[in-house]
Amino acid sequence: MGGEVTVNKLYDYFEKKVPKRTLQRDLVELSSANVPLVTKKGHGKEQVWYLDSNYLKFIPSTMGSQELLASYFLEKLGAVAKGTPLEKDILSLLDKSRQLISPELFEVMDDQRFGESLFAATYIGYVDYSSHSQTIEQAITAIKDCRVCNFKYKPTWKEKESEFDGNPYMILYHKGALYLVTHLPDYDNYVFLPIQRIVNIELTRENFARNPDFSLDKLREGRFGIFGHEDLKPEKVVLKFKKEVAEIVAEKNWHPTQRLTNNKDGSLTLEMKVVISDELRSWIGGWLDYVNVIKPNKLK
Repeated sequence: MGGEVTVNKLYDYFEKKVPKRTLQRDLVELSSANVPLVTKKGHGKEQVWYLDSNYLKFIPSTMGSQELLASYFLEKLGAVAKGTPLEKDILSLLDKSRQLISPELFEVMDDQRFGESLFAATYIGYVDYSSHSQTIEQAITAIKDCRVCNFKYKPTWKEKESEFDGNPYMILYHKGALYLVTHLPDYDNYVFLPIQRIVNIELTRENFARNPDFSLDKLREGRFGIFGHEDLKPEKVVLKFKKEVAEIVAEKNWHPTQRLTNNKDGSLTLEMKVVISDELRSWIGGWLDYVNVIKPNKLK
């Protein structure tokens, strides 16, 4: 019949045994069912139906063994979202993707559960988000719809809850915890709200205009991690690690500005330009007797 059809063409194709009203209704129902069936104006009042060309170019490809194993890895990492809408979405995505696995793959691997014994993940001091499922669901909706929200929040340094309006931008996973990156229009700054400390989040009827220049990397610029007062300027921090841990420290990228120097005695000097924050102090303190603060003096 070609790439384009009309109700009259279909009527002739089915030898005029199917009523035109039925054909019209079927085409509308297909379009409503997310099938990319679109229309354009034909002769007179006639509508021409055709499939989106991009849809016709889509050819599903099967998953190989490496992709299957990667999906198991994703499933293990997704454990942080256990009991939340995110976990359901991850499992649904994995279930759909595994439908693309070729039958031959299972014959090679013998056991579909092979990947379960290949990857593992451990969590120390993690947050159980199952009781915060509604908060996460509300936050996701607010981010997608750009809805202004009214927050009730319990800060660590206050006995009473705080209440304020904010514009949710994204959910951030940082050091085993989930944070809601939120713009506070009254102060014109961005804050990282731990999900578990949000007592209540209520979507208002008001929409906000998302800042097109927003960048998480730019927001974190000069910070060691995500925390640091906006009024504080980055300072040169110099740390000297003993030779016992020098190789361990050198294995990781701690900050974009870092510079590493191997010393003759086997020690390692790390220089970086960051804001002096509690998050930085906590990290340095974690190295106990294996690190000396060279600069600045106030950090010693």
